Amino acid sequence: MNSPEPAASGASPEALAFVEDFALTFERLGLVRMTGRVMGWLLVADPPEQTFAEITAVLQASKGSISTALKFLTTARWVDKVSKPGDRRDYYTIRPGVMPDLIKQQAAQYSLFTQTLARGFDLFDDPESPKTERLRDMYDFFAWMEKELPALMERWDREQRRH
Repeated sequence: MNSPEPAASGASPEALAFVEDFALTFERLGLVRMTGRVMGWLLVADPPEQTFAEITAVLQASKGSISTALKFLTTARWVDKVSKPGDRRDYYTIRPGVMPDLIKQQAAQYSLFTQTLARGFDLFDDPESPKTERLRDMYDFFAWMEKELPALMERWDREQRRH
């Protein structure tokens, strides 16, 4: 079976389709599609370290949009920007362990949600009344996440160390 011809950029049509699917998923999470495209490409790029010019060529996007996406991704620490001795170009690569780290950071946000939601109960004469059902539902969820997520992430870390 013949493999498909790579695009002019060196990326296969399947890789580019994955990048677009990933970008749409990223966008559904409320994030910027171009940032998702850059992230998607860096997940499947070979070699894993890509220059700004390589990313721009593969994604066929403006330098400004790629620059904005990379600025977000490096500032958020999802992507590392590295250099190589004797090479003046910067290279971008997915930071190892980025997703577990992001989830751990989110865990701290759940505490802020529960604190804020708890103040909402002060708006009601009876915090246990049916009027508080929507508030209680959200409060209970975030309180549960705040309690359970650290244990889940500890389990992930233990399982990953065994590999």
